[in-house]
Amino acid sequence: MTGLEFALAALAGVLLGRFLPDRRKGPEPPEPFCGCGHHHSYHDPETGACNAGVQVPSRYDDDGIVTARRYVPRRA
Repeated sequence: MTGLEFALAALAGVLLGRFLPDRRKGPEPPEPFCGCGHHHSYHDPETGACNAGVQVPSRYDDDGIVTARRYVPRRA
């Protein structure tokens, strides 16, 4: 392959890559039923109920910045 043929092949590859559509992306992860924002692995597969607890602020400093959090389990 001569230098000119190589240059034409490289140019053709660049142009094809530039103008062909993007590769397909994978499927979007499923959204939880309750809208809580947790990953679907935190939910009961049969009922869709969220099994995760949340951390809520429990102490603040003088500037209003959270310094401690407590864990609140989910309600039954």
